[in-house]
Amino acid sequence: MTPLTPRRMTDEVARILRDRIVRGELPAGSRLELATLAIELGVSRTPIREAILQLETAGLVQRQPYRGTVVAGVDPLRLEEVTALRIDLEGRAALLGVPRLTDDDVARMTAILDELEARHDDEDLATVFNELNRAFHDVLYRAAGAPVLTRLIETLGAEADRIRLHFDLRSPLAEVFHRQILAACRDRDADAAARATRLHLLESYFGMRNQGRDVTPGILADVLHEQGIVVPE
Repeated sequence: MTPLTPRRMTDEVARILRDRIVRGELPAGSRLELATLAIELGVSRTPIREAILQLETAGLVQRQPYRGTVVAGVDPLRLEEVTALRIDLEGRAALLGVPRLTDDDVARMTAILDELEARHDDEDLATVFNELNRAFHDVLYRAAGAPVLTRLIETLGAEADRIRLHFDLRSPLAEVFHRQILAACRDRDADAAARATRLHLLESYFGMRNQGRDVTPGILADVLHEQGIVVPE
C-alpha cells in the first residue's frame, strides 16, 4: 500500500472528522483535542491541526476562548447562503455531468436510489439519507470532470448534511426529485436534470427552514431570479 503523503494524510483526517460531524458523532459544542485525536487516528498532531483548519474554513468548527476548537452549531442565517450556492453550483455540475454519464453511471445511480427508498423506514434514516443521497448526486457531479467544482460542492454539501441532521425530513418530495433527476440522466437531458436538482435543493431548504415558502430579498432570491426559478406554491 502506498504511504500517505502529508497532504493526503491531512485530507484523510479532515474527511474522517467531517464525516463524524455530519453523522452527529461529534455534536455541536464538542471539543476537538489534538492529542486525543492524534492517538486515536494514529497520526502526529500536524495533520490533525491542518485538518481542523480545513474544517474551520468550511464553518464546521470554531475556536472559542478558554475552550479551544469546538464543533460549530447550526446557524439558521447560514442556511440561506449555503442553499443559494448549492443551487448555483450543483445545477451547473448537473449541466456538465449529464452529457458525460455512461450507462454504468446511470445504473449506479439507479441502484443507490433503489437502496435509499428501500431503507426509508430505518431508525437512523437521517444518517442513511445523507450517505446515500450524497452518493447518488456524486455520480452525476463527478461525471462533470471539474474537480474544483466538485470539491466546492462537497464542502457545502457537508454543511448541509450536518444541518439536516437537526430536522426530521421524511418528506417523500426527495424521492420525487431523485426520480426526476434519474429520468433526465437516462434521457441525457441536462437541462431537466439541472432544473430538478435546483428544485430539490430549494424544497430541502424550505423543509429545514420550516417558516413558509416566502423568499426574502438576498442571495437566495438573487440566485433564483438568475436561474429563472419560480418558487412552487
